[in-house]
Amino acid sequence: MSINLFAVDISARLNYSVDNFLKYFSHERQKNILSYRFNADRNRTVWTELLARKVIAEKFFCSFEKVQIYRDISGKPHVKDFPVEISLSHAGNWIVCSVGEVESGVDVEVDSSAAMEIAEKFFLPSEYQKIISLNKNLRGQQFLRYWTIKESYFKLTSDEKFLQVDSEKILASDGKVVGKNFFLNGGAVVGICTYK
Repeated sequence: MSINLFAVDISARLNYSVDNFLKYFSHERQKNILSYRFNADRNRTVWTELLARKVIAEKFFCSFEKVQIYRDISGKPHVKDFPVEISLSHAGNWIVCSVGEVESGVDVEVDSSAAMEIAEKFFLPSEYQKIISLNKNLRGQQFLRYWTIKESYFKLTSDEKFLQVDSEKILASDGKVVGKNFFLNGGAVVGICTYK
C-alpha cells in the first residue's frame, strides 16, 4: 500500500483571480471558496483541490473533470467513484496533497511566530522541553515538526485530543499511527500520518 505526497510552490499564483477555475467546483463549493476574504486564501484552496484532481486523473487515466472531491460532515475530503484516499493542506506559498491506497492526513505549516506560547500551553511537557533545549534558530523548525504531525494525526483520526498525542512516538513508528516530516523551501514543514 502506498501514499504519494505532492507539494507545489504557488507563490506566482497567489494574487491572481481564480474565477476561471470555479467552473470545476460544485455550486456549494464555489460559494465556500468565494466566502474567503482574501484572494490568496481562495487561491490556496482552489489550487490544492485542483492539484489533487490532476494527480488522480493521471493515476486513473481519465479526464480531469471526472474527478470530483466532496467533503464529509467533518470537512474531510474524499474522492467520488475512485478507489483512492486523499488529504489536503496549504499554508503560505505551499499547497500539499497526499494521494494513496490507504488513509492519510497531511499538514503543511510555514509560520512559527507563536511557537513557544503554543508549545508551552498545548504540547506535552517532553515536547516543550525538547523545543526549548534547542538553539533559538532551531526551535521554530522543531515546533513545526511537532505541529504538523499533530495536525496530520487529527486529519487522519479526527481525534480531538490531537494536541496531546506524542509526536516523537509517531515519528518513531511506536504506535498504531506513524508519521514523517518533510522540509520545503522557505522554512515550510510538512507532516504526514497514516495507520501502521
